[in-house]
Amino acid sequence: MSEPDESGNLWNDRKPQALHITAIIFDLGNVLIKVDHGRFCRRIGELAGISPQEVYAAVFASGLEPAYDTGRLSSEAFYREVSRLLHIDLPFPRFCKWWQDVFDPMEGMDQIVAALADRYPLYLASNTNVLHFSYVYPRFPLVRRLTRFILSYRVGSRKPETAFYEALIREVQRPPQQCLFLDDKAPFVEAARTHGLVAWQFSTPEDFISRLRRHGLYGSNPEPRLP
Repeated sequence: MSEPDESGNLWNDRKPQALHITAIIFDLGNVLIKVDHGRFCRRIGELAGISPQEVYAAVFASGLEPAYDTGRLSSEAFYREVSRLLHIDLPFPRFCKWWQDVFDPMEGMDQIVAALADRYPLYLASNTNVLHFSYVYPRFPLVRRLTRFILSYRVGSRKPETAFYEALIREVQRPPQQCLFLDDKAPFVEAARTHGLVAWQFSTPEDFISRLRRHGLYGSNPEPRLP
């Protein structure tokens, strides 16, 4: 039985396409660690007397979060805009705590990243902001195993914009066809492929390990042990 590979071609389950990968690039949320924006939306919604869906629409489905993620708004300006739009009176430290408290471990990824770090330079390519990254970096050791960080608020662009992928390729300094890019969002994966990257949509740690094995990316090295 055959199925499409990451380039849209067919490969046989017994003899999948060999890949020459020299770097691996991870997304952050729902790849390396879990993220639940609903947690923030529920807290703010209860305070504002509106539904979590209304909070999500005002913050995440508008231009507000992208402006913050690309550094066009400071953390304080973002806080003021959210407070103004939703008519809430919330101290800035409490807002920061709620905004940051949306992350949890992704079971199995610590072991996987540790194993891969012995063989490949690892990179982080994330749509994120200064409050989120300053929270995640000290609390999740697997993030500190990565070599470099391509972060939207630092590069002034976010996935799936062309400028973000161009900044990523410049930072990695390897041919795109030798770089494996992982993201949980299909549009971001498709955009990565248009820039020549080998791109997979992430679903679970177990699926990721299975795909690595099929493409021979571990060779004779021991495979990471999932809990």
